[in-house]
Amino acid sequence: MSFDLNLPTVCDHRIYKEYVTLYVDRKTIRLSKPMAAAGNLELYASDDLVPSDKYSIIYDPIAIDVNRPRMIVLKNKWKATQDFFQVSYNTLKGFCPKCAGLESIDDINYNVRGDFLVTRDERLLLQNLEKFTVTEVGSNALEPFIGTSLVTLLGERVSDRNFIAGKVKQEISASLSALKDMQEQYRQTGRPVSLGEQLDVIEKINVSFDQNDPTILRADVTARAKSGKSIDYAQYLRLS
Repeated sequence: MSFDLNLPTVCDHRIYKEYVTLYVDRKTIRLSKPMAAAGNLELYASDDLVPSDKYSIIYDPIAIDVNRPRMIVLKNKWKATQDFFQVSYNTLKGFCPKCAGLESIDDINYNVRGDFLVTRDERLLLQNLEKFTVTEVGSNALEPFIGTSLVTLLGERVSDRNFIAGKVKQEISASLSALKDMQEQYRQTGRPVSLGEQLDVIEKINVSFDQNDPTILRADVTARAKSGKSIDYAQYLRLS
């Protein structure tokens, strides 16, 4: 049975040590993204944590925004002119630079013993469906056949939606066929490949356009593993 590092995880929407500017009044600091909660904010001055009793978090009185952005106000003017400031805080999912509002990210995780979390069987197949869809073909020097040309395709200004949808389906189908061929080669060389991780058949590939934003399309893929279980995978793509 083979495995891979477990990548997709729920995003915490946390911005870590964002560089911010102390305004000329030596008390005011504004953030680049709206703050989700004030309780987990951390303010640093030249990498030193500023005690929370040294500042207040208030709604910005001059900003007009549905998300009601908040700002930091120091209780006393900051005297050290050479200090630089950073802030760690959680933002709203629609403003998160890590997941772009998708609520999940691809990142390496560890268990309580410090070991890498891995994924197997149908979960591994699901991760491979994503990998073989979103990876730009040729970008992996060790396995240049992995991926699609969707990055190049979506960068073109094409007004024919049917053409775009057809090309997306074609690219995904060809890439997943390469995945199936690769798994078969592994199996023939004696590498243990479980039935859950083996791609048996691509049951459907549907492509639809967002009703509110015509530059966003969604590809829905249903694949069946050789274990008999069906795996659903969805990927959002943005046109130029």
